[in-house]
Amino acid sequence: MRIRSFTAPAALVAGTLLLTACGGDSPVEGKTGSEVAELAADALEDSGAVRMSGTMTTDGEEGEVDLQLQGDDAAGSISIGGVEIELISVGGDVYMKAAPEFWASFGMPEEAAAEFEDQWVAVPGDAAEDFAEFSLAGIADELRSPDGEIKDETRTDELDGDDVVIVEQEDGSSLTVADDDPPYPLQMSGGGDSEGTVTFSDHGEEQDISAPDDVMDLESVMGG
Repeated sequence: MRIRSFTAPAALVAGTLLLTACGGDSPVEGKTGSEVAELAADALEDSGAVRMSGTMTTDGEEGEVDLQLQGDDAAGSISIGGVEIELISVGGDVYMKAAPEFWASFGMPEEAAAEFEDQWVAVPGDAAEDFAEFSLAGIADELRSPDGEIKDETRTDELDGDDVVIVEQEDGSSLTVADDDPPYPLQMSGGGDSEGTVTFSDHGEEQDISAPDDVMDLESVMGG
């Protein structure tokens, strides 16, 4: 699958997830890639929670992701170009924590950027909307509406001793999914101008995700 870039304001990859069919008693038996993608999206959303983690390179820029996705909420970290950003998205509100160098990279004066040391910052509404893709629904949408052509032919394999099915796009991107019921996505790998691997684990295992204390308001600090 093609791994896409996210910007809000940091860029990071989440990705297009696609699944396929395999033999036996698999719930995806006899299904086309698009049909299985729909089944996978349903299974992912029905799980209620998943951990997404891995590394990737897009257009030559390296990034990492380690997020707990839970309903519409998310918590964890993303990084791009060696800069790590802690992230919490809960109840439609988004909070970030990053080193002063991150804020200074957007043109903020160093004196102002220093105020953000070890501080959670509330992301303004318009920018917060960009983080909607960091959710189960956002990933499910990627499954249902990929931006590349899916190959009809699929193949079977094993991952950690378990049977899996693999679907590919024309650019070489792929997704590995459990040949089981439910058909959860397990791993996606980039192709074309995106490289790396992101894994999905701990399906259905929920964690506490809550808003941080002592949050700074970005617009107030910037005089907005």
